[in-house]
Amino acid sequence: MKRSLLATVKIFYISVILIFLIYLLAIFTSLSFNKTIHYSSVGLTVLAIILSGAFVSGDRQRCNYYSNPVNTTKSIFYSWKILIFALPFYLVLLVDYLS
Repeated sequence: MKRSLLATVKIFYISVILIFLIYLLAIFTSLSFNKTIHYSSVGLTVLAIILSGAFVSGDRQRCNYYSNPVNTTKSIFYSWKILIFALPFYLVLLVDYLS
């Protein structure tokens, strides 16, 4: 459990560092920071939803799970990791919206 939590915190910190690098890139180029964060958060969310299998019906989800439960469990695990990676992007969007 402790190892998984450490990996989750590392993913979160990597995401924060990536946002900082995007911010620095936006300062030195004509890149729009807000648009980049927005598109990145939407892309990460869509990727997580696709990996989790939330776009398919319940019958299809049940069939996919019982045909290969290990693969389904891994894909849900990866989708959670992507959502944790996207969490700082959501927080930046929230701060931008509230300011």
